[in-house]
Amino acid sequence: MRHPPRSVLLAVAGTVALVAAALTPVVTAQGAVPACTVEYSVTGQWDAGFQGAVKITNNASALSSWNLTFDFANGQKVTQGWSARWSQSGTTVTASNESWNGALGTGASVSAGFIASTAGVNAVPAA
Repeated sequence: MRHPPRSVLLAVAGTVALVAAALTPVVTAQGAVPACTVEYSVTGQWDAGFQGAVKITNNASALSSWNLTFDFANGQKVTQGWSARWSQSGTTVTASNESWNGALGTGASVSAGFIASTAGVNAVPAA
């Protein structure tokens, strides 16, 4: 069964870690612009899997590298990906920059995609 593409804007609250020289926790004041924003979308779906995409936009000072971490809630498993180094441990998925797309200036974006398996419900990550 095909479902329409879904997207969600995820604000940085600690699950997206931006890395400049060392891992730095991201803290934002209420109403402040987050250090980055992430758009997650399902771009295609079939019975046992789906194709997903993420777009990370840096709202802070320039970075030399980045990491994105999110959790799947329904047993989804990343099987392959592009434009990032993808890994998964349990429900936690991590995408890290490739050597050629780590630098992100203020306001710059990077996009990456993946294929994942799913068995039934394919809820969008909440954070």
